[in-house]
Formats: sequence, structure tokens, C-alpha cells
Amino acid sequence: MERVICDKMNYLANEGHKIAFVTYIQGSHPLAYNLSPMIDHYDLNTRFFELSKYSFIRRIKEHIKLRSIFKDRLQSLVNNIQPDIILTTTFQFGLTDIITKLRTNAIKLIESHIGFRQILFSEVHKNNKFLSLLSTIPDYYFLAQIKKFDALITLTKGDAKEWGKYTQNIIIIPNPVTNYLIEIPEKTNFNQRIICVGRLAEQKGFDLLILAFNLIKDQCPQWHIDIFGHGEDKEKLNRMIIEKGLYGRITINPPTSNIYSEYLKSDFLVLSSRHEGYPLVLNEAMSCGIPCVAFTCKYGPEDAIIHKTNGLLVENGNIEKMAEAILWMINHPKERINMGKAAREASELYKKEIIMKKWEELFSSHISQSV
Repeated sequence: MERVICDKMNYLANEGHKIAFVTYIQGSHPLAYNLSPMIDHYDLNTRFFELSKYSFIRRIKEHIKLRSIFKDRLQSLVNNIQPDIILTTTFQFGLTDIITKLRTNAIKLIESHIGFRQILFSEVHKNNKFLSLLSTIPDYYFLAQIKKFDALITLTKGDAKEWGKYTQNIIIIPNPVTNYLIEIPEKTNFNQRIICVGRLAEQKGFDLLILAFNLIKDQCPQWHIDIFGHGEDKEKLNRMIIEKGLYGRITINPPTSNIYSEYLKSDFLVLSSRHEGYPLVLNEAMSCGIPCVAFTCKYGPEDAIIHKTNGLLVENGNIEKMAEAILWMINHPKERINMGKAAREASELYKKEIIMKKWEELFSSHISQSV
């Protein structure tokens, strides 16, 4: 999400738009991604994450106080900047009411990047029935704020359908491919390598991938999987790899700044996620001419992959079917190459200039309506 937002801001700034980037807990920490020098960055220095050090009652009091500071500082900044458009994300779910109540004539837009269910407070506490039930109260309150925005932008049709219960002003604009390669080398040899990319966390389902590959490991002894990512589940996943006798067949690599070169050295990508906001890795891999195998998780794979045309879709969470799909892809090199070519063609729709044109049209249409 951070990378995509920075990419979009840089594009808009280079196109002559004036961009003010507002964070609120960044402090003096460097940004994860480079910003154009034409972008003005402001930080409100409202460090909500520090509230965890207080007792429960003190935390509530401090939270109320910090929300008030956030509101005042943001309003003051808006007064000074006088923006035409204010754009936020559902990631700041608990602050949406402050944004909707800002005193300004600016158009207010909100983006959904992580999927409807993942932002709900009740979902965070789903393992505790009492807290989950109690959390439905703030959920209802903040969901009511969504319809107060001029538009909600989602990445997928599935996520748009979920949000449709709370607002009718929904526009679907997928994420752009960060670096669309103008040319890619033609596949003339096979590396017998499967690539997977993502955080080493429960959401990404790499445990399911290991179980699936374990079912077919003896039927494809020359093939191996390279996973690129970091996260809290690294030790757990490495233990699974060793326990299943897959050491040397599945390797967990650190993230790389040159992931596109890794796509080009791979034969296909597997996405084993349990859920997604939108798996950008699919479009990245497809743009490099390799097909993808993915669970039909909520949401994104069914928007990007046309089954048996540019990849394979597998029933969400079905390990046996995932194993069958991986083995089919391994055993059908000609079809795999053709799928890769189709994937490359489909990925053209996600070029940055095409996606960002939709954003500029969205901005222009709302500004013209407000005049």
C-alpha cells in the first residue's frame, strides 16, 4: 500500500499536480519509499501507537486527547493548504469521522487497499467473542462515515460488492504495475523454478503452499520454490520445510529490490494467500510473461487471472487442488508458455499511465461537479 501510494503521488507530481502528503505517526523516521522533491510532506506527530504502554482506562483517556490533537492539527493544515481534494485510505478506519467533519470545500475521497473485512474492529478481535461483539459498535459508527465521502475507490469487484452495503459511490481502479518492462526476453529454456512473493505471515498462506508442494514433491524432483519476503512466520515456515523433507526444494529468501529479475528467472508464480486487498504480485509477474496459479481468495485473483488462459485459479484453501494445479503447470510447458504470453498481454491494462489516467479523470470529474 505504501509503495503504490508513493508511486501514484510521484506520478501526479511529475504531471504538474501539487501534492501535500500528510502522515501522523511518521515522526523523524525516514519514509520507506522515495518521494519526488516536488511533494510537500507534513507529519502531525500524533503517535497513537504509544498508547499501548498505558493501562486500559488511561489508554482510553489518552486516546480521546490524541484524537482531539489530531483533529486540530489536521484542520489547521487544511486551512493553510486549501486543497481541492482530500484522499485517505480505509486503513485509517478509526479516524474517518474526523476527516468527514473537516471544515473545507475540498472533495473527500477514500481508498480501500486491504479489503473490507480486514479493517473492522470486530475482525481484529474475532478470536474473543465478547470483544468481537463489543467491537461491532464502533464498526457501525465508522462504517456510517463511509457514505459521507464523495467516492470510495476499491481495487477489486469483490471488495466493491462488500462496500456496496454502506455506500453507492464506488469506483473500481486497480493498482498499477510499479515497473512495466518495455521488453522481456523470450522463454527459450526452463529454470524449473516457482516463485512466490509476500510477507511471511498467516495471511499469505505459505504454510498451505508447503503442504501442497509436499504432496507432489516426488513427481517433480527437479523443481524448486523460491519464496521472497520477511515476517514473523519465518522460523515456523522453515521448520515446516525441514519437517516435510523439503530443505533445498523450498527456500525462503530475503526481500529484493530487483524482484523483476527474479520473476524473469522463474517459470510461474504461485499465490497461496488466504485473503488479499489486491495481490499486486500477480500483475507484476504477469507483466514479466509468466503465468500464475492462485487461490480464489478475497480479493483480486479472479480480477487478474482468466482461468486456463493466463493462469490457473484454485478453490480457496484447497491444498489438494493447489497441488494438482502446480503439477499441471509443471507438466505442460507449451501451455505454460502460451499462458505467459497471454498474461503479458493482460498486464498491459495495469500500466501506470493507463491506471493513473483513470485517477486524473476521477479527480477532474469531481472537481467539475463541485464548481
